Amino acid sequence: MSIDGAKSGEGSQSIVFSSFRLDRRGGQLTRADTPIPLRPKTWAVLLYLVERPGVLVTREELFDAVWPDVAVTPDTLTKSISELRRALGDESRAPRFIETVHRRGVRFIAHTGLAPAIDSAPPAWRNGDGGTQPFVGRAAEVQQLADRFAKARAGTRQVVFVTGPAGVGKTTLVEAFLDSPALHSAMPQVRIGRGACVEQHGPREPYMPVLESLERLARQPDADRLRELLRRVAPTWLAQMPWLIGDDAEALRHSLQAARAERMLREFASLTEALTTDVTLVLVLEDLHWSDPSTVDLLALLGQRREAARLLVVGIYRPAEIVVGEHLLSQAVRTLQVRRQCVELPVHELTETDVVSYLHARFPRAQVPPELAQAIHKRTDGNPLFVVAVVQHMLSRGWILDTSPGWAFTITPQQIELGVPDDARRIIATQFERLGPADQSLLRAASVAGTEFAARAIAAPLGWAVDDVEVRCETLAQSRRFLRDAGASAWPTGGVAPRYAFTHELYRQAVYEETSTGSRQRLHQRIGEALETAYGERAQEIAGELATHFERGGDYRRALHHLAAAAARARQRFAGREAVAYLEAAIALAARLPDEGERRRRELELRLALAPIQNDLAGPAYEKQLENCERAYGLCREFGDPAQLFQILYALAHVHVVRADKTRALDIMQELDELARRLGTIEYRVLADTALVRVAAHHGRYNDARRIAEGPLSAHLHGEVSQHPLLSGADPVIEANCSYAYALWFLGYIDRALATMRDSLARAERPDVPPLTKASALTHMAALELLQRNPAEVRRVAGQAGDVTAEHGFRFWNAIAAALHGWARVHQGEVQEGIRELAAARDAHAATGARMFSTPILAFLAEAHLRAGEYAAGLAAANEGLRVAETTLDRSYWPELWRLKGELLLAASAANRGRTRRGSRAQAGEESRWAEAEACMRRALDLARETEAKSLELRAATSLARMLQARGRTADARALLEGICPWFGADATSPDLIEARALLQQPSPAAP
Repeated sequence: MSIDGAKSGEGSQSIVFSSFRLDRRGGQLTRADTPIPLRPKTWAVLLYLVERPGVLVTREELFDAVWPDVAVTPDTLTKSISELRRALGDESRAPRFIETVHRRGVRFIAHTGLAPAIDSAPPAWRNGDGGTQPFVGRAAEVQQLADRFAKARAGTRQVVFVTGPAGVGKTTLVEAFLDSPALHSAMPQVRIGRGACVEQHGPREPYMPVLESLERLARQPDADRLRELLRRVAPTWLAQMPWLIGDDAEALRHSLQAARAERMLREFASLTEALTTDVTLVLVLEDLHWSDPSTVDLLALLGQRREAARLLVVGIYRPAEIVVGEHLLSQAVRTLQVRRQCVELPVHELTETDVVSYLHARFPRAQVPPELAQAIHKRTDGNPLFVVAVVQHMLSRGWILDTSPGWAFTITPQQIELGVPDDARRIIATQFERLGPADQSLLRAASVAGTEFAARAIAAPLGWAVDDVEVRCETLAQSRRFLRDAGASAWPTGGVAPRYAFTHELYRQAVYEETSTGSRQRLHQRIGEALETAYGERAQEIAGELATHFERGGDYRRALHHLAAAAARARQRFAGREAVAYLEAAIALAARLPDEGERRRRELELRLALAPIQNDLAGPAYEKQLENCERAYGLCREFGDPAQLFQILYALAHVHVVRADKTRALDIMQELDELARRLGTIEYRVLADTALVRVAAHHGRYNDARRIAEGPLSAHLHGEVSQHPLLSGADPVIEANCSYAYALWFLGYIDRALATMRDSLARAERPDVPPLTKASALTHMAALELLQRNPAEVRRVAGQAGDVTAEHGFRFWNAIAAALHGWARVHQGEVQEGIRELAAARDAHAATGARMFSTPILAFLAEAHLRAGEYAAGLAAANEGLRVAETTLDRSYWPELWRLKGELLLAASAANRGRTRRGSRAQAGEESRWAEAEACMRRALDLARETEAKSLELRAATSLARMLQARGRTADARALLEGICPWFGADATSPDLIEARALLQQPSPAAP
């Protein structure tokens, strides 16, 4: 092969291989000066492969390079490769140019001067302890990581998942990449953050590997800019590292108490983008098959963001484990792959040739028996961990000796084949048995402590001096017998503690399983006690780990305490799913307490803590929230105190009101009211009254809502309530004030209603108010503007509410905001678009399990279909709304639904009259429909008068008067309007009053 031009590399314009010439500038392939026609994409595939001779290129990489913005199938690439083979005269079974590696990719195998220097690099990588290990068979994979790093440096974010079974060398591959010339040449403009997930019993600690990587970055000497960005761009993440904040830690946490998980995700994405404006960030996250849901969400977000970032995320996991365990990571990876926002780099077993290379690198200048590599490969299937284990086994048995001339093999491969165990765990067990009793005891304790541990954590459980433990760990790590050096970390009682890790998780599992059940239980208990003592008041930092130790140690009371603490810590990290998982695990564990009374009391405490978290996470109408609250209510009636009973009644009231369960909600409200009277404090009375106001407004009992709001509660509607952290829902006082404003409008006090609602919204928009309260207030404000028939303002405020609810995941309020926005679109002329938005909002609202606010949404749909001339669809929506109003608590729109049904019947009758011939039968049918429509409107009028809803009475009277006028019954029409319009006063004005007064001024039409 030769290269034309001044020098080789990317600057050269022509490449000659075999008898072919590839002209980069001309975009042509020739042979003996004869052009070979190729399609443009096939040419691009060839050029990409030739520029990377010897490098295994995956299908995904070719898709990204050749078809960057087009969704293509694997057949498209297969077709291009087939065309290239025909053009080059190549054979797939005996390739000379393009080799296909089954299920991995393709490589250009003809010799070229563009071959990367990686093949000549020494087969070794520097590990974390500063030593070296042979490294073979991964040149192509390292090159692919280097290519992705180059793209990240250019500003295109990259996500790479390094995958493969246990022991195949995934971490070793990444270590080699991190120690490669590609990274070293980019220094110092590179930052490397590393974190690992660990196998945990029960729920996983949220963001564990990400926080570990961030803490390591923040501890580096040149991390001043990162710390400043954390404070400015990502305060929720800064709050998780109090050692960086100092005295301001508690104040920062307090200011963020209303934040949610979505904010942490958004902040971390912004942090990486701000940090990588002038440096490249390599984020390595290991063992993602043990990751928590929050970390998976963050990975998905980082991959899907379109903003430029010099970011390379390398995730390592075992595919089999995420499939078998139905891990959330599986779906996240699939989504990123479909959108071509990530690359999978599978790591496969070593070939027999790779094993030969390993043996030569491991034993330089030795005469390696030719059959040895074949025997080892046969025993291990090329799994690197097993290969190393077999070699270590041979060394321990004296079959390989370090002699003065060099390494020597003392027995034949045939003898080795007979003597080596054929299972990795048996190999490890054999190595373990050859250790002394002290080292065996140390490793048993270490296996209980975890994959990575501080030497100090196992000293007290063993009854040894700390120095003795550290010396033995160091000795094992230096020879890499089971352990390796894992750096050091600050010990909670002061000083720095050396840390060690098992060379692989399989080694830890093997030792753990070799330890008897009784010994494991005792060690878990002692290690838990040692860590609990060391961390003291900071024990919450490792609460999940402590819970695991005490549960496995049989100390269920302590385990429950730390599970509750872990849930609280997860909530501090705005990780609701993890907090729920910790509490559910604790509830299951509480059932194992020996005393029945204690079991019930602990379960009650845990369910009370669970209620507000589930409410925020999935909404009050969530089926599991109902089950949890009803179970807690039953326990509370038997074992709880009055304060606990009030908490659960308040939560249950919230659940049943949103579910619009009329019977259960009213019963719960009565019990809550009676309990508040018995408790006697102002706080309980205020909280009960706020709930009563909301229920009365939803139920159409507007005067009851007004009476309660203007009673003793009125003194507190503009003050503060010391809200208990276990209470569910938005701020009770602000929500009650919104409901009061809603009731005032229905009662006809329009100006007071608007002033009250604006006051509520102003209070909800203060910085210290939780987002849920702001979402509720904005939605109530938009609903009131809708009642005022002000579509422009409804659209504006509902849009704001939609933004807040979408950002924080408030599904119930988001559906209502969408319905209000859809109504505004209908009334601004976007009728069909508005109908589609309303229908989607109705379905989204129903999906939350909620029934409250169903009648307004169905009324909006009925009115929208009326405007569109779709009378059958409108009548279906109105009838569905009436069924809901008649059977549930949701009755605020009951009169309005009857009025709309009457309007729809009239419109349908008019449309039908225009399409049919006149006759006595047609006229009789029309009279029947007019009579039905009048009955509907009179029903609306009666219901409005029963509830003293003057605003709805005005609407019903206007519709009925218009109909009576059209029938020539002018006196009846005038009497209706003159009976209601003066009630509002001459100075009052609203769209409804303007319409009614205009109707009064119209002359009487001729009777039809």
